Amino acid sequence: MLRLVGFALLLFLFVLSFLGYFLTAQRLRTPLPPEAVVVKRGGQAFTLRARLARTPEAWRLGLGLRQEDLEALLYLFPEATDAPFSTEGYRFPVVVAFLDGEGRVLKVARLEPGESVAPGTAYRGVLEVRAGAFEPRPGDRVLP
Repeated sequence: MLRLVGFALLLFLFVLSFLGYFLTAQRLRTPLPPEAVVVKRGGQAFTLRARLARTPEAWRLGLGLRQEDLEALLYLFPEATDAPFSTEGYRFPVVVAFLDGEGRVLKVARLEPGESVAPGTAYRGVLEVRAGAFEPRPGDRVLP
């Protein structure tokens, strides 16, 4: 009798484990809803449908490479960098705004697919916007 209870418990744990893996896989396949990124210009606020990219894996997958209908992608870096920004493999043009540590736009560049730009200054974030959706300007403030 004790062996039968042990076997039933083992079988029950196996089923729960399989169910957990199945539910996790389903959850990871469904993309999260887009977040809102607010750009303040003077007294106006503009809201963009966007994603936040805070990890190296997310930084490698730019706006023009994603299969999502987003207006913008906000990259946030843990420390300042002056690395060039590239649109290699993109499907559409983008406007790139380089940000300081407080979210102010330092410089803006318009890039066609396959182009790259070196901003010539250190930056802590990048707001990448689909061309035609919104035009950031130096001095704008970006809030995640």
